[in-house]
Amino acid sequence: MRITNQMMVNSSLANIQVNKGQMSTLDTQLSTQKKINKPSEDPIIAIRALRLRASLDQVTQYLGKNIPDASSWMSVTHDALDEANSIVMDLNKYCVQGSTDSYSSAERNTLSESLEKLVEAYYSQGDVDYAGRHVFTGYNTDRTLTYQSDADAADVDYTITQQFTRENISTKTVYTNAYSNEDLINLNVKTDDGTATGTVITPNVEDVHRLQLGYKDVSSEGQTFWYQDKSVEVSADGASATMKTYQLDDKGAIAKDDSGNPIALTTTEINADTDGKLVVAGFMDDPITFSSTTDTNYIPGDNEIAMNATTGDLLLGKNAYQQIYESNAFSVTYSKDNFIKGDIDPTMYYNCVDNNTGVTYNKDQEDIEYNVNFSQKLKVNTEASEAFNMYLGRNVDDLVAAVQNRLDVEKQITQVESMMKEEAYSDDASQEKLTSILEGLNKQNDLAKDQMTKAFEKGITQMQNYQQQLSNSKADVGNRMTRLDLTKSRLTEQKTNFTSLKSQNEDVDLEEVVVNYSSAELVYNASLTAASKVVKQSLLDFL
Repeated sequence: MRITNQMMVNSSLANIQVNKGQMSTLDTQLSTQKKINKPSEDPIIAIRALRLRASLDQVTQYLGKNIPDASSWMSVTHDALDEANSIVMDLNKYCVQGSTDSYSSAERNTLSESLEKLVEAYYSQGDVDYAGRHVFTGYNTDRTLTYQSDADAADVDYTITQQFTRENISTKTVYTNAYSNEDLINLNVKTDDGTATGTVITPNVEDVHRLQLGYKDVSSEGQTFWYQDKSVEVSADGASATMKTYQLDDKGAIAKDDSGNPIALTTTEINADTDGKLVVAGFMDDPITFSSTTDTNYIPGDNEIAMNATTGDLLLGKNAYQQIYESNAFSVTYSKDNFIKGDIDPTMYYNCVDNNTGVTYNKDQEDIEYNVNFSQKLKVNTEASEAFNMYLGRNVDDLVAAVQNRLDVEKQITQVESMMKEEAYSDDASQEKLTSILEGLNKQNDLAKDQMTKAFEKGITQMQNYQQQLSNSKADVGNRMTRLDLTKSRLTEQKTNFTSLKSQNEDVDLEEVVVNYSSAELVYNASLTAASKVVKQSLLDFL
């Protein structure tokens, strides 16, 4: 085959171009230190780079943002629980001291305030926030556990449904034949027949079964009581009631329609009898009398359920108590519209209806979870109902009531002793009456002392239980923090591995590229030299 000069020139130029392209590629790798600059240069490297970069970005997000945020949230929670536990320990110390009746009269005067301040401090720990988000209020991170001022609580009006089991039934000690301030003023001596000629009787105590509501000072109007498949809705004036029987589902719970309303099978209207009593037959085995009272020493009849809206107690007669205990299920729906500063938001504990807006709040589990690893979530929040027991405040109310009762009786004794020295009561009849009253008050004082001591003894167990609840919550938070630390360690290793794999996939070996570049440069220069010799002479040079 005939080789022409032009063919040699074209071949040389093509080789030069190839060498120059190789040098350009190596020069780009030196300047960028990357193996490729376009996916088309090596699709496999490009695809692998996209995957590694996405994984590395996720790991960086977990390590740099999600995990620190979750850790801070749980640290704030743990500190609040620790502080709440210290407060309960202080309450327990008061109970231990009170159980020995070692408080003087002067100390008892300030004891109630001290106990109430500790309760306020206890629940205020549930108001703590992290970065503007309240950590104990579930999804409602913009709301506090307690109302921060009377103004905030002024317009709050809720209908609350509270469910009870047999574990919620407690006993309340009430006084019989106790002397009131009116008795002292009128010199009314307690007798067996209520007349001045009857036999003098002394005060005594009796235990009454009760269901303690979550709040005191609730509305005395329009409660609804739920038992098994029935409900009794008492009218606002207490003169009538409506009893309904509901359809049950396969699980034995009250069935609901598509709108979420209970399916009622029968409806019965009941009116108060001639004595003004609201007696409902068919609600329990025996006809039940529903009543209301403001007497703190009220004793219900055997088949009676009495609501004391002031103290927030549902007093149970003997038969009513027995049936509720055996069924292990009872619910009460009541209203409260007089919240004040420091009161707990009921939506954090119970099913509620906002009477101002009509919004229904169902108390469900509200777990706030953070993505902390690939396909791994971690719960960061602790709900108030899990850590801060609603009944700690109510138990302290009982302690305060026991202390105040003792103080009231001591004050009555002082008043009677002073009256016995006054000229107006110097006659024999008045002195005899005052002596009988004083004897009764001394007995009443002994009973009050005994009941106060028992209340504080009971308070020791209650506070220990609340400490255990807080300890369990702290342990749960601590376990989650430990899991988070382990996850952080694994992610740190993963980040190192992903960074290394990404570098191996994308980054060039600088030494190798420099050597290759030097070789390519020599080849390129050699090709230029060879080409210059090829085109140096032509046929015309010999003509």
